[in-house]
Amino acid sequence: NSDSKTEAAPATFDGIDQYTVDKKLFHPSLYEARVIKNEEELKILRFANQVSSAAHIHVMQKVRPGMMEYQMEADFLHHCYYNGGMRFASYTCICGCGPNAAVLHYGHAGAPNNRKLGDSEVTLNDMGCEYYCYASDITCSFPVCGAFSAEQRDIYEAVLDANLRVMKTMAPGVSWVEMHQLAERTIAEHLLRLGYLRGSIDDIVAAEIPGLFMPHGLGHLMGIDTHDVGGYPEGVPRFK
Repeated sequence: NSDSKTEAAPATFDGIDQYTVDKKLFHPSLYEARVIKNEEELKILRFANQVSSAAHIHVMQKVRPGMMEYQMEADFLHHCYYNGGMRFASYTCICGCGPNAAVLHYGHAGAPNNRKLGDSEVTLNDMGCEYYCYASDITCSFPVCGAFSAEQRDIYEAVLDANLRVMKTMAPGVSWVEMHQLAERTIAEHLLRLGYLRGSIDDIVAAEIPGLFMPHGLGHLMGIDTHDVGGYPEGVPRFK
């Protein structure tokens, strides 16, 4: 895997030594073929994301203080299966309320979605279902009680602004790294304006402070499975 650097054992069979085997050719050829989706694949991906988006809205409408995080997960999965025939989630559902929302990849077996939703808290739901292995991956945050506090709204709008700026700037030929840096800088500008950070924006970015609030990449390729192939092809340096 050109992203995680995980390696799988190559296929073998009795008599393979009678053939000339190039173990470096197939992988780049495969992911180059998969990176570009045809129109039928795009239809399936749109369907998976449309059903999952509707399921997120359904969950938002049903959430009430005092519910459990796992009830949001259950409602989401049922909606996707009942309305879209999507039996499987693309990944383990993440339903983090209050402090759990700040835990990257919360919700797995070691940290199940088992906290009660507080009235004044924000919940972060990261869930998506798959259709014939074509995945969706959608994250949204919203207040349990239905209304943001002033502080919650400030942070929400900082992330929203980063999201909108990146989408406005994206185009063929634009660097993925530059989009990541744009998102980090946008969030840092908001935190500076709100008084959570001090100093000049250039110094803050140079000191890599934004990475403390966004300790992950901007995004990932999605298609056949949640993280589709792509990553770092040969000759492309890893962004640090």
